[in-house]
Amino acid sequence: MDTSSLAHYPVFYREVLDAVEPVVKTESPVLIDCTVGSGGHSSMLLERYKDLKIIGFERDPRMAERAKENLASFGDRFSLINDNFSRIAFYLAGMENKASAVLYDFGISSWHLDDDSRGFAIKENAPLDMRLDPGCKYSAADIVNNFIEKDIADIIYQYGEERHSRKIARYICFAREKEPIRTTDQLSRIVLRARPAGGKKRGGVHPATKTFQALRIYINNELDSIQESLKESWKFCREGGRVLAISFHSLEDRIAKNTFRSLAKGCYCDDPHYCMCDRIPRVAIITKKPLVPTEQEIQENGRSRSAKLRICERVGV
Repeated sequence: MDTSSLAHYPVFYREVLDAVEPVVKTESPVLIDCTVGSGGHSSMLLERYKDLKIIGFERDPRMAERAKENLASFGDRFSLINDNFSRIAFYLAGMENKASAVLYDFGISSWHLDDDSRGFAIKENAPLDMRLDPGCKYSAADIVNNFIEKDIADIIYQYGEERHSRKIARYICFAREKEPIRTTDQLSRIVLRARPAGGKKRGGVHPATKTFQALRIYINNELDSIQESLKESWKFCREGGRVLAISFHSLEDRIAKNTFRSLAKGCYCDDPHYCMCDRIPRVAIITKKPLVPTEQEIQENGRSRSAKLRICERVGV
């Protein structure tokens, strides 16, 4: 593949190609790309495997339009569902045991971070929105201006793993008494004041990053969507088909790890002592430890620095 033509390298593009190679060289191969984005992985796969068809999910309407444009040259080999991948079982009912692979690339894209209109990144005067689709109940501005201090602190701690969450929430509530918090730079300055030693950057990471991450994950219900979709994903794979999950922080990776382990055991019960499952393994875990990016990939794509890739394979039917 000529990767020089790609505006941004898809994360783990070499590893994804290697992982799907054995399973897409079958009759009428189908891959489900649950996180199409602007089409990086799908474009790469459709270009390499001429018989492959891809069904893609993309919840962001703006991104969905970009994907349609970028993948238009592949014609009916690519079809797009503009909805959350958590609804995979609804949209793909009747496709059980048909797919060669299911691919996930969690989180948001570089395009989202570069987009000033919704405030995903810490930029000057960007509106505090962070909604990936219009169906989201709250914007980031709704949360920081209207939620009680305890709820804000819990969100920042649970979804951002920010140990200064309570102090940050307290400073947010102090600040909104003077004026509404409407922009990303307002919020980032509040977090800087709340952090010890002025919240100096460490390793190039802005001190408000965890707070922004937490709000985005909560607003878009990202973790529940991941868990709901992953636990259904294996059903759409034919025997030997593979599920690939790319994550960018520990919360996402923990869900992928635990879901794959449960599928490999054939048990999904919270309390194994009162198991009601059939205990029949659904998958075999291919990556005992997650794959991490090489130095070469990090140089090619800085976004890959924190990425991890887990792979499992369906066993039996």
